Amino acid sequence: METNINNPAKYNGKTMAGIIIIIIGGLLLIDQMNLFWIPDWVISWPMAIIAYGLYMGAKYNFKKAIWVWLIVFGTACLLTDNINDADRVVWPMAIIGLGAWMVMKHSRHADDQYHEPIYKA
Repeated sequence: METNINNPAKYNGKTMAGIIIIIIGGLLLIDQMNLFWIPDWVISWPMAIIAYGLYMGAKYNFKKAIWVWLIVFGTACLLTDNINDADRVVWPMAIIGLGAWMVMKHSRHADDQYHEPIYKA
């Protein structure tokens, strides 16, 4: 006998993608009709990268690190596009952050391999 149970977790990615597409379409429609003043940075390619990062995070329940990198990259590009001389500070900070992340990730794995599991009988 086969049971047919609806799995809500199966549709989370499609639902989130649909919500993001509806929001983007609504923003584009409002911008075209001049109903409200929307800043230019809201509808730009860095915001598309940030939105995609949020989508990827929701798709994988924020367990994979790709969503963080997309949001950081999109935010860095957004800052350098909209703030004068921000690229003098943003990109060196991004490189320092990447290096710190690599050191922390490497040291965490090094600590894990020397810890032996303790089993209780």
